[in-house]
Amino acid sequence: MTAWLSLSALWSLCSARALQTVSASLPSCLAQAGVPFLVSDSSDWAGEIMPYNVRLNYTPAAVAMPQSVAQIQAAVSCGVRNRARITAKGGGHSFGSFGLGGEDGHLVIGFEHMRRVVVKDDNTATIQAGARLLDVATELYNQGRRALPHGSVGIAGHVLHGGFGYASRTHGLTLDWLTGATVVLADASVVHCSAIENQDLFWALRGAGSSFGIVAEFEFDTFEAPNQVTSFSLDLPSWERADAVEAISSLQRFAVSAPRELNLMLDITPTDKTFQGVYYGNQRGLHEALRPLLSDVGGNFSSASTVGWLEGLLKFDDLDPADPRDTFYATSLVTRALDGGQIESLVSSLAAASPPSLRRSLYLSIEAHGGINSAVADVGSSATAYPHRDKLLLFQLFHGGSQGRYDDNGFGLVETVRRSVTDSVAGGEWGMYSNYLDTQLDAPAAGELYWGSNLPRLRRIKADLDPYEVFWNPQGIQPADSLYKAGYEL
Repeated sequence: MTAWLSLSALWSLCSARALQTVSASLPSCLAQAGVPFLVSDSSDWAGEIMPYNVRLNYTPAAVAMPQSVAQIQAAVSCGVRNRARITAKGGGHSFGSFGLGGEDGHLVIGFEHMRRVVVKDDNTATIQAGARLLDVATELYNQGRRALPHGSVGIAGHVLHGGFGYASRTHGLTLDWLTGATVVLADASVVHCSAIENQDLFWALRGAGSSFGIVAEFEFDTFEAPNQVTSFSLDLPSWERADAVEAISSLQRFAVSAPRELNLMLDITPTDKTFQGVYYGNQRGLHEALRPLLSDVGGNFSSASTVGWLEGLLKFDDLDPADPRDTFYATSLVTRALDGGQIESLVSSLAAASPPSLRRSLYLSIEAHGGINSAVADVGSSATAYPHRDKLLLFQLFHGGSQGRYDDNGFGLVETVRRSVTDSVAGGEWGMYSNYLDTQLDAPAAGELYWGSNLPRLRRIKADLDPYEVFWNPQGIQPADSLYKAGYEL
């Protein structure tokens, strides 16, 4: 409480407008503290603040580039003293540009100089927050043939909000392998959290982590990298209405009890309708695993190849693409099995999406997420902050623009497709995945959909650790005993 009395004095109990009026002395504070940083006239500024989704551009007050935990502490202290909201930028792949703050004027803490990956003798790993997953995968493998389940992008945002990818049905979410973390809190103190230290913080980091502090270093258990990874792509012969309904119905029937070694999705693009994924084993095992699905939908393998762990990641997860920028709006959906009417409604909405010019940039993936053999479902929905363990399917709906230009009619198009399912699903029976964030949601709606029944506990922890919302983004956790109740408009 003493630390928060001090922080309260620093903020001077100011209003939201004052909180966002960043003092011009912020760069001087960083310089005096010996923290490397960039400002608008720095030569690397434009590249550092270029967003992944160029539809959403925000200008920070400064970007700190720490090289140590002590420098992160100093940067946080400078941000608080100068009334700047503070945001961590890891891989920089936020759909909503939240790594730049989600608004102008933040102190961004970048981690380009903190990317170390070390595997210890007991096969645990320590990974600094700036590591990209190509770095992580390569270093884990080279230091003892170890591995983690993950997708592409950077480690920090990925693990702090879930970490679903092409190994999740087999090995769980990335956050399920997290055993500890070193965190700088809003009062600039440093704490370590784990299952036995600062347990509330450790629980919150695993699913909603960006709202609670700046994670400097992660600690993970690892598993032995598999020798054989078989990718596959199965093209569907037809996408007439009845065929589309049957394909989606077959996927969810199959996902309920699909073998744990199998990770798959139905990818629906303007030109192709394809089942694709990876199987941890050889091609014979893949064909046997897919037999029930093949008997329902038919289709032809357009590709199937067996490679090693690293080759599989490079091929299937598109790690660190050469051109990482895009223009888009996306949303997500996590559900239990849909009924026949909901599947019919979804297929109809895709076929009727208009105008055709917008439909040509509409993409839908339906991923097998849960089921009785999925490692994701092995963990209880309240064991971590990630709440969707009981959900069978994960949908990602994506609508593209071009070079920063986006047709605003796309928002309504995507909403119509999503609501074709959700309008007939009871409240609380569906949600969204916060790593596939929907920028059209406000914070209260996002909180309910991303974190569900875990939200009240998250808000209590936020009130304890960051009541003044030093670590804020447009969809972050709001403190329970909120300053709104004291007349503030945060």
